[in-house]
Amino acid sequence: MDIALLQEQVAVYRSEEAYKQLFLHFYKGLVRFADTYVRQGEVAEELVSDAILKVWTMKEDLMNIHNLKVYLFKAVKNAAINYLVKSRNYITCDIDNIAPASFVSYLTPEDICISRELKNDFANAIAQLPPKCQMAYKLVREEKFSYKEVAVIMEISENTVDRHLNIAMRRLADVFKTYRSSSAEKF
Repeated sequence: MDIALLQEQVAVYRSEEAYKQLFLHFYKGLVRFADTYVRQGEVAEELVSDAILKVWTMKEDLMNIHNLKVYLFKAVKNAAINYLVKSRNYITCDIDNIAPASFVSYLTPEDICISRELKNDFANAIAQLPPKCQMAYKLVREEKFSYKEVAVIMEISENTVDRHLNIAMRRLADVFKTYRSSSAEKF
C-alpha cells in the first residue's frame, strides 16, 4: 500500500475510497497505542477516529505532512494526553511509571511456533521492562517504526531510543538463555 499516493488522493482529489483505505490501514495500531494511555477502549477508538478525521479536513494541507504514520501516532498521543488532562479522572503519576501493557500483540506467525512456556516467559519479560523501554521496543519491533520516528513520537533522542532497546534486548535475551538451559536439562 502506497501511503503517499493515498495521501495525495485524499488531499488533492478528495477521494473517499483513499481515505477509507488510510483509515483501515492505521486504525487498529493507533487504537492499541491510544489505549496504552487512556486505558478505555471506547475512548481510544474515539481519539483515533478524531485524529484520522482531521486528515480528511486538512484538504491540501495534508500534502505538507512528510510521514503520515508518525504524524498520526503523535496526534493520537497528544489527544490522549489532552483527554487525560481534561477528564481529570486520573491519578497523577510520572509518565515513566505508565506501563503500556495492552500494546502487545501476540498474533504473529512466530507465536504459533513458540511453545506456550516461552511465550508466557517472553510476555512476562516484556511486561517487566521499564515503561519507556517497553514502549520503544513495541514501536520498533511490533509497529515497525524507525528509531528516528520513535524518537519523534516519544519526544526523546534517537540515542535514548537505542539505549531503551538495548536494555530491552538484554532482558529478553536472558529469557531465551533461561529457556534454552531448562530445555537442555529436559533432554
